Amino acid sequence: MGFFAHGGDLDGYFRRFPGRVPLDFSASLNPLGMPGPVRAALHEAVEECGRYPDPFCRALSEGLAARWGLAPEQVFCGNGAAEIFDRLAMALKLKNALLTAPGFSEYERALRASGCGCRFHTLREETGFAVTERILSALTGEIDAVFLCSPNNPTGQAIAPELLNRIAERCAETGVWLVVDECFGGFLADDRARSMRRWLGRCDRLVVVRAFTKLYALAGVRLGWCMTQNPEVIQALRAAGQPWNVSYLAQKAGVAALNCDKFVQESVRLIQRERAGMADGLRRCGMRVCPGQANFVLFRSPDTALAEKLLPRGILLRDCANFRGLEAGWYRAAVRKREQNQRLLESIQEVLHGKNNHGAGHVL
Repeated sequence: MGFFAHGGDLDGYFRRFPGRVPLDFSASLNPLGMPGPVRAALHEAVEECGRYPDPFCRALSEGLAARWGLAPEQVFCGNGAAEIFDRLAMALKLKNALLTAPGFSEYERALRASGCGCRFHTLREETGFAVTERILSALTGEIDAVFLCSPNNPTGQAIAPELLNRIAERCAETGVWLVVDECFGGFLADDRARSMRRWLGRCDRLVVVRAFTKLYALAGVRLGWCMTQNPEVIQALRAAGQPWNVSYLAQKAGVAALNCDKFVQESVRLIQRERAGMADGLRRCGMRVCPGQANFVLFRSPDTALAEKLLPRGILLRDCANFRGLEAGWYRAAVRKREQNQRLLESIQEVLHGKNNHGAGHVL
């Protein structure tokens, strides 16, 4: 059994390299880790895990609504963003959807599982895989929905607000559902200004999906959410899966995270600073670096086996060859702390220059 396609498969690494702990650049999580108040909330919540979680996530939905200027009835919480995509695919009863390539593969998986066909708008390398005005011509009555990600995974490109406005207008004109994945939006310095939350009052066929996973390093807790002004969508989302889908622990962690504003600000500053340094370092290694605004960097290496060669050196890298629209040689590296990023760059240099492996991760 190989590594999990999405990255972050530490258990797979431990089985292959027993007794070693790698630096994981394959999962794009906050390098600062989990905020202290969230960790404390999780510890405290353990004592109450003998009870059922709130099936309506009332406290968390109220906190999110207050933060984003919504009514709690406009919020739905899920077991990570991936579950929300599954439920959306079932709830909206779509026949044909438009996706970008490259893009997050969970949209396609969820849509096809519900019987929906998928069309693809291919992003071009010469424009840094940015979503451009070309997509407007694809927003026709022949599709039921378009799924967009901003910043996009795996490119890191955020869609220009002006273009998102035009996309929303076109979707409203043609009756197309617009689903915008903003799971990496928290790493943008102007996140609130860029968020499609601003369009909710004007478009009842808009769903904005976000998650606590990346920004608060809660991948193991599983917590995502979405907002829409359409009450029928919220009802359909609830009916599209099991109740109690968000654990008691996850709900408490989410409520605590909403009070970590200073942590978020510090995280954004760190990512902006270290992303620029990582990108420059990769270019010095001879890589083709894609411009981006997220907490990771997409790059192309002349060595199509780079990720495999880094494993014995204790480095996990996301091989992007399985992304539709990319090919062998494309990789995604999460932005971590400076000394960790430096270790990645040094390890890449060693691989490219054929130096011997001097160690593989930290010994347990």
